[in-house]
Amino acid sequence: MDYKHWLDFAPAALSAIAGVAAAVAAFNSLKVSRESKSIAEKSALSIAHSEAARKLSEVSDCFAVQTADLHHSAMAVWTDFPREVEQYDCRKAGGEDPRPIRHVVTNVAEMLERYSSDDGRQYRSARHYIFSVIRNGMGKLSDAEFEHLLRRADGSYVDFEATLGPPNRQKSISDSPAFRWGYYQLERRVGTDMWSRVWTNAWSSGGQLRRFRDELEQIKPMLENHLSSLESEKRRLKHTVFPIDDNEYLYRAYSDAIAILDGLLEFARLDLFDGYVDDPHPSDLIPLVISSCAAAIFTARAIDNFKRTRE
Repeated sequence: MDYKHWLDFAPAALSAIAGVAAAVAAFNSLKVSRESKSIAEKSALSIAHSEAARKLSEVSDCFAVQTADLHHSAMAVWTDFPREVEQYDCRKAGGEDPRPIRHVVTNVAEMLERYSSDDGRQYRSARHYIFSVIRNGMGKLSDAEFEHLLRRADGSYVDFEATLGPPNRQKSISDSPAFRWGYYQLERRVGTDMWSRVWTNAWSSGGQLRRFRDELEQIKPMLENHLSSLESEKRRLKHTVFPIDDNEYLYRAYSDAIAILDGLLEFARLDLFDGYVDDPHPSDLIPLVISSCAAAIFTARAIDNFKRTRE
């Protein structure tokens, strides 16, 4: 390009460069503006929800202290209570190489708790499912079914669900092969009189189930107060410029905390075993023991999960 052509071209080139520079500047200005707006919105959201966050933290701190004894008694039912059954175990009635009876009690109770709470995702309906085995029973039990399950599960020391499959939550847990196999073990290896003794001892003065129930009843007013406090705070924000739904983390934390408190209250609001403690029907004894252990496991896990809502 000669000198004359270069002089003709330069103004257009410079104009184009200036246009590109202006566009870049405008884009960057828009980007900064959007970022500033986003920062401002987040700041406003944080300020608007600071009281709700403080309220949740305050409730969580109080809850941890107030449920310490209940958590301890629930863990005792979960870990120690099954050992009391061992002294009554006729192990050879369970097959050639059955699991220790304490492991069977724990496995069946944990299976019922996971099924009832949908593995920690459902708290409000857990009580209904946990006590379904008392209301509905186990249906027909037979030697033929026992022998069929024995061939599949005898000698297996992993959880029954690993061998026979987990319960289907769309069906009754009483229909689950894994749950039924555990029930057969309990029914065949420990006699009715011995189950009655286990139940009576657990509800005697100082017994593990009595301590668990007493602790649960004692914290009922605290659970109700905390639930009311969080629900009130959630309602307060509902019709503001920044409802709690706009804050994904806080919304999830509040939803989880409220669901857990509600689930625990489902157990605390009524005597769980009204009509069963003193003179249970013999056919109810094993379901009562399983459901009691599952209720304690649910309680211990719910308390642990509540503490995580502020993390």
